[in-house]
Amino acid sequence: MSSNYCRTAKGHLLDFNHILNTCKENLQKSKSKIPLSTIKRQVKNAPDPLDFKKALKKSGSFPLIIEYKPASPSQGHISSRSLEDTIKSFEVGGASAISILTEEAFFKGKLDYLKEASMLSSLPIMRKDFILDDYQIYEARACGASSVLLMSDVYPHIPAGIETCREMGMEPLVECKNSIDVYNALDADAKIIGINNRSFKDFSIDFKRTKSLYPLIPRDKIMVSESGVKSIGDVEELCRYGADALLIGTTIMQSPDIEDTIQKMRFAAEKTRKRFFNNNMSSKNTLNKGGFNK
Repeated sequence: MSSNYCRTAKGHLLDFNHILNTCKENLQKSKSKIPLSTIKRQVKNAPDPLDFKKALKKSGSFPLIIEYKPASPSQGHISSRSLEDTIKSFEVGGASAISILTEEAFFKGKLDYLKEASMLSSLPIMRKDFILDDYQIYEARACGASSVLLMSDVYPHIPAGIETCREMGMEPLVECKNSIDVYNALDADAKIIGINNRSFKDFSIDFKRTKSLYPLIPRDKIMVSESGVKSIGDVEELCRYGADALLIGTTIMQSPDIEDTIQKMRFAAEKTRKRFFNNNMSSKNTLNKGGFNK
């Protein structure tokens, strides 16, 4: 990846490659402490994963993946909410699945959060991190994850990553940022494709990325629009652009009433979908006929 810079919450420029290099260093430290063979033994003793894909296809409600996110490079500190209380609020609010950030240096996540969340919640849990190696996929499963996020421009070989996940009963979310990423994900038989609206060059948000890439994704896949949702209007816009599900983190974490915010966003999504889609027609067929053009 070419050198990209983002501006931190304190106004400093941060090289995105520095983030990745830090993650690589921390990965090597983890490998030196606990060998892969030990992690694989832990996987055998872990409870069976829940069906992440099924949770995102459940009829009757629009799927929201809600993220436990203590901090980020661009915003700095986001929330000090306890994991236990937050997970309960996610569930009561109506989340379909939960994303747990495990990257420590820049997002203040922890691998232990993944393990705790899987014990606290009856929902599928996804590990969100800069997954660079299959070691981290095994780590996720050993800690109770039912899915992991694989970034097309970070994980070295997406087909192998998908295969490793499926060998352990997990279905990954494959994140894409352009048409080449999408085509590669489809060639690798990805079932759940994430479109990240955030640029790693400057951390800006562009919802048109979801709009432009959605038509490339076949109707039998699940497209998750990620990043940048701050309001009901954002939810409605992304649903008009064809999102099958949304991943929302910062806005929920900063909300004074998590349960109410999730419920309102889910209701807005469901209302928009019903308004813009014929109940007897696939949403993607409607989009292909231009139903989402504003």
